[in-house]
Amino acid sequence: YVVSLGNGGFIAVEFRGNAIVDEPGPDFIVFENPFDIGCDPSNVFAELGTVAVSEDGVTWTDFPCTATKPPYGQCSGWHVVNANADTNTIDPTDPAVAGGDAYDLADVGLPEARYVRITDRPDLVGQNGVYDLDAVSIVHPKCE
Repeated sequence: YVVSLGNGGFIAVEFRGNAIVDEPGPDFIVFENPFDIGCDPSNVFAELGTVAVSEDGVTWTDFPCTATKPPYGQCSGWHVVNANADTNTIDPTDPAVAGGDAYDLADVGLPEARYVRITDRPDLVGQNGVYDLDAVSIVHPKCE
């Protein structure tokens, strides 16, 4: 299922009994539903969101998302999704092949996070409008 956040809306995902831990490279991947228009990666249909992480669900740390045109930096919602359980066997936890937007906790100085929050960019409308969350996968889990 895909969850449409609405302009300026947000969703927070909790990983009960698990957490994301900081290890070398990307630690988790967020999947939206962007696509390259005319198969051109420089012409992306992107619906951008700001990703934040938290250890306790109270104090949040944002990955910076300020871009308004490609490349969109650490915004979520602009890298094409390759992993799709309905159509292929691509591992959604492998940042080398899964697609989506990968994040490294080291970039924001956190050793681990139990929560991921995605907030739709309220300043963007039209082609880069309302964010639709498809999934979040943990690359480096801490199973408890």
